[in-house]
Amino acid sequence: MTISRASRRPIQPKLRSMPLRKTPSALYIQMHQLANEKERLQEELVRVCDRQQQIVNRLAELDRNLAQLDLDVENSAVNAEMTEAQFVNKIKAKPTERIQTTHGTTYESMTIEY
Repeated sequence: MTISRASRRPIQPKLRSMPLRKTPSALYIQMHQLANEKERLQEELVRVCDRQQQIVNRLAELDRNLAQLDLDVENSAVNAEMTEAQFVNKIKAKPTERIQTTHGTTYESMTIEY
């Protein structure tokens, strides 16, 4: 699995347009902002881990489905050969033309190949 170049860059902090003064209130604001960013990143990490687990589960399910379909294809290939042979024998045994009688009316049936 390759990681794109964009996802390898470090996460850039949000920059202010004007630098803060080094007053105690400015330092508390900066601490608050950093704590908020840390909390946001932790929540994002939890979401990413949850999503990763969903993807892993789905991939496992797809692998199981593909394996089952491979088995079904192999089984149906064997059955299809027998069924096709039976179908050919059935067609050969069937008369191509027959006369049907329904309520005293006689119908002549025919097969049209196209």
